[in-house]
Amino acid sequence: MAQAVRKVWVEEPEQQPVVRRSRRRRPVQAVRAYVDTDLRFKALILFVLFAVTATVTLVRSEVSAMRGYELVQLRQQAIQLEQENKGLELKIAELKAPQRIKDLATNELGMVVPKEFYFAEGNR
Repeated sequence: MAQAVRKVWVEEPEQQPVVRRSRRRRPVQAVRAYVDTDLRFKALILFVLFAVTATVTLVRSEVSAMRGYELVQLRQQAIQLEQENKGLELKIAELKAPQRIKDLATNELGMVVPKEFYFAEGNR
């Protein structure tokens, strides 16, 4: 007697994932916020130091350039004043010339050059 084997399919209900609760920990975000704040603070300090260094370097180079321009202007002014001074010295030499003084005295003031000179001797 042959027995017929019957196969029966049984559907099992789906198992839901088991949620395990762990011990209470500090929220992860709180730790991250502290780390991010510290990192941001360090980055801010680094940026401020860089900005200050760049500003100081820029100001020093600007001051150096301005001093260079002032030096060039002062040298040009010194050359101009030296040329003017030479012209004035020449003018003084012309005005002090004995021939010019003699011509002014005879022509404009009507003075005459004496032919003889007399010197008086005083009592000492």
